[in-house]
Amino acid sequence: MNEKPGYYAIIPANVRYHEKLSDGAKLLYGEITALSNKNGYCWASNDYFSRLYSVSISTIKRRLQALEELGFIKRIVKYKEGTTEVEKRFISITPEVKNEPRWGQNCTGGGIKNEPENNTSINNTTTTLGEPELINFWEKNGFGFISPKNREDLMYWVDDFKKIGSTDEQAVQVVKQAMSNAIDNNVRRYSYVNAILKNWESLRLTSLEAVTAYEAQRTQRQKSKSTSRQASTDVYHNQGDVQDEDLPW
Repeated sequence: MNEKPGYYAIIPANVRYHEKLSDGAKLLYGEITALSNKNGYCWASNDYFSRLYSVSISTIKRRLQALEELGFIKRIVKYKEGTTEVEKRFISITPEVKNEPRWGQNCTGGGIKNEPENNTSINNTTTTLGEPELINFWEKNGFGFISPKNREDLMYWVDDFKKIGSTDEQAVQVVKQAMSNAIDNNVRRYSYVNAILKNWESLRLTSLEAVTAYEAQRTQRQKSKSTSRQASTDVYHNQGDVQDEDLPW
């Protein structure tokens, strides 16, 4: 993959200097803007923020509540159909804050000028709703707590596969399958997942079906090689005077 740009955290003046906000709430707001830069919304859980800042979940809840009551953020909750169980929770920056002069616009005296990566408007940024699915799969299958960099890289892979012809859903499923392959081989590291995806990208495998067919063929080739190698070994062993260390493999 190409080198990826970093993200910025933006805390506008009306948040920075608000007397009713704690320093922790202001910092949390900045983190939300950083997570919102790429995909237009922040899906991170209270548990994520709690571990990130080494504070209790109740502290995170209080900070989010303060930001929402003052109109700086909006929390959107999606419930599982027919139940009151929460399926997803998104956080977005309210339009009033995003329209601050310093939010991704030209500003004097320094600051960020017209940085497209810092535009967090949901209407102006392509969102990838498969992101929570991938992160959830990562953290529930033994890869550990995902780092911000690994999270970004996974989503860039989704973008890369879309560029070569995958739909949103296909790209997410291909990346998810790479993680599944890593699990099957008991190598739960991003570097291994990355190597798999590089190979599939070079072969322009844009769907789960294409990936599955390729992997089945590759497995069959490996089995054929193994069978052929064993047959050759048996021939040598039948000579009676050739040892394993004499074989060329």
